[in-house]
Amino acid sequence: MLQILAVILSLALSAPAFAHSDSKWTKGPQGGHIVDAGGGKQHWELVANGNELTLYVLDANEKPLNIDSGSAKGQVLIGGKTINVEFKPAGGNMLKAIGDFSAAKGMKVILTTSKLGGESLQARLAPLN
Repeated sequence: MLQILAVILSLALSAPAFAHSDSKWTKGPQGGHIVDAGGGKQHWELVANGNELTLYVLDANEKPLNIDSGSAKGQVLIGGKTINVEFKPAGGNMLKAIGDFSAAKGMKVILTTSKLGGESLQARLAPLN
């Protein structure tokens, strides 16, 4: 009985550590899916609307990270299809991508960055869950 209680207590105390993981959908300040990318180096929030994706890049303290170099690519997984998109800087900490898809609940996006904010990272997001 004590072992069961210890397991339950340890799981309850570790819940905050999963706040930005892929295992739990967390709503970001812009209303999209926010995840921890690169073990806490960056936080990404992805918002989907129509055929457009907007990526907000934040530092480890969730402050906007100005994007002045680097690139990002995405694979949109929706309706059994994979659509490749390229994100372009849109000012400040935002990047935008447009593709041949219509945003829908259940879509997934695999994002890969190259030297974005000085880091090359990858994460999987679900902007409309």
